[in-house]
Amino acid sequence: MDETYCIAPADHPSICGEVREFVCRLQTEQRFFGPTARRNPKPSRSLLDALCRRGGFRLAAVEHGRIIGLARVDDDGELFIAVDAEHRRHGIGTALGRMAVIRAVDIGHRRLVMRTTRRSHAAQRVGEELGCVVIHGHRGRTELILDLMTVERIA
Repeated sequence: MDETYCIAPADHPSICGEVREFVCRLQTEQRFFGPTARRNPKPSRSLLDALCRRGGFRLAAVEHGRIIGLARVDDDGELFIAVDAEHRRHGIGTALGRMAVIRAVDIGHRRLVMRTTRRSHAAQRVGEELGCVVIHGHRGRTELILDLMTVERIA
């Protein structure tokens, strides 16, 4: 897949309608179960709610004027990332994560945390690419933690 997208701030008023449309597409996405769900997991309702909240900052991967991925870092340094189904597994989530790290460092965050489940291979791939430490908790919960004080600038 060619990189035909760009990453831009998503909190500008001109893009708010696109953010809502993106989240609506994810909400109506079909849920898969079994092995198929591992390859193409539908974002959870809590992830979509977090992406819509204000506070912190949001970045969007935009292709031909349409949002295909969205990342948000809240004021506490929690990172949320979602990519629409047809664009998953092409590095867009990782690209959003890298840009979120750069912006988080610039505004003074000391660490970023992604909370997920052990079954979310996509989130774990992004975390590995960013250099996160993986901590498996009970009941299948996983935290991916990135200490921004030790991270060199990634571009």
